[in-house]
Amino acid sequence: MSLALAAALAATLAGPPVDVRVSRTGETFVAEFKLPRSAPAWGFFRSAPARVGGQPWRPASWTVLTPGVQLVHRGRYDALVGTAGGPVPRTVRVRVTPFTGDLVSDYVPALRLGARGIALFDGHFALFSVSSPSGLDRLPVDLADTAVGDSGTRVRFASPSGSLRLAGDVTGYQAGDSAGTYGLFDVPAAIEQDGMTTVVDAGLPAWLAADIRTFTPRVLARYRRQLGAADGLRPTVLASWAGAERPGISLNGGVLKGLVLMRMSGRQVLTSDRQVRSAAHRFIAHESAHFWLGQALEYDRTADSWIMEGGADLLAIRTLAAEEPEFDARAALQRSLDGCLAATRRGALAGAGERGATQAWYDCGAVLSLAAERAAGGDFGAFVGRMIAVNPDNKISADEWLLLIDRAAPGRGLARLARPLIERPQPDPTGWTALLTAANIRFRLRPDRTPELL
Repeated sequence: MSLALAAALAATLAGPPVDVRVSRTGETFVAEFKLPRSAPAWGFFRSAPARVGGQPWRPASWTVLTPGVQLVHRGRYDALVGTAGGPVPRTVRVRVTPFTGDLVSDYVPALRLGARGIALFDGHFALFSVSSPSGLDRLPVDLADTAVGDSGTRVRFASPSGSLRLAGDVTGYQAGDSAGTYGLFDVPAAIEQDGMTTVVDAGLPAWLAADIRTFTPRVLARYRRQLGAADGLRPTVLASWAGAERPGISLNGGVLKGLVLMRMSGRQVLTSDRQVRSAAHRFIAHESAHFWLGQALEYDRTADSWIMEGGADLLAIRTLAAEEPEFDARAALQRSLDGCLAATRRGALAGAGERGATQAWYDCGAVLSLAAERAAGGDFGAFVGRMIAVNPDNKISADEWLLLIDRAAPGRGLARLARPLIERPQPDPTGWTALLTAANIRFRLRPDRTPELL
């Protein structure tokens, strides 16, 4: 999964940031918020619901300790709100029980690493202010052009044992600014090899830990050859083990600046297994691709997330096809195409985030990236490199992407065909089949008139 680290707001305020200090005593974590100004409500930028149950996760995990404040959920956002209509006190203390469950299209709030090791994501403490609690009800998913009060959030992790390290900077603690990282408490020792640092839960099966440490450098070397050097990249991998209570395999995580995090669970992981290995490899390949598509180059707006997620998916598919002879790239792309057709029947790709249908970013993005790959003569790495090279502001919009695909294959009308697939619902597959045809992607039609890749 690759998602935006924090919304870049038009209404950024001058002045001091929100200052958050997170400390641990025994098994108790307390977050102390120092607010720079008086406001009746402070919303949390990252308020995605829990994947299981679809409900807000903070009310079951956080307890407000300061009188006169309550934690509520309004619209799409969790928020600290003053009781009886009054302002939120300028200092608020919250007891944090680490929530280790999955969120919908966001980073796990807490990872367990070893017997006492805990990693907490600083982005979940980032706040913005609004002039009234009711204002939260109307806020969209993308706050880029929304008038909310944001002077930044600085998150400081503190540990009385002195064992804290900041993920991505394993040499020592530095104050965070909520740019997106994990603070580590009592974690296992880091291992450095092949230009990469790994922090691995001691409970993770040894065969998989060893595989992660050998496969990840190979993927990064491949991307460097394809996409160019990523400035100053010395990645850290956080690998957490969530136990073998359930059958099968579960794998999730994400990527942050210089950091890949993954969490695995399931009885199938206990012994060396080709399916588990392939799933782990695809995850690592996708997330590592975000060091380029997501960090060297970012999307302009949330609606353009498909550029990053679909592009990373195609890079991962091509990587696995090169690394694993038995990997079926055509079948993987067909699953993306089928998922995309289903998603865009229900609504436009550009509105997938508002609908909570974020899998469309991956599926439709992979199909559009496949068209770009063909436009670039079968070299998607070259297309990605071009995207990065021509965008010195490190951001790309859908309009800019469409311009690039037309320049890569002039005269085919690919941008003209792709634009409605992004901007409008597609009640039938004809728009997608027209794009596949124009991009010279071979397929045949099934009896239901949906395309099957050849």
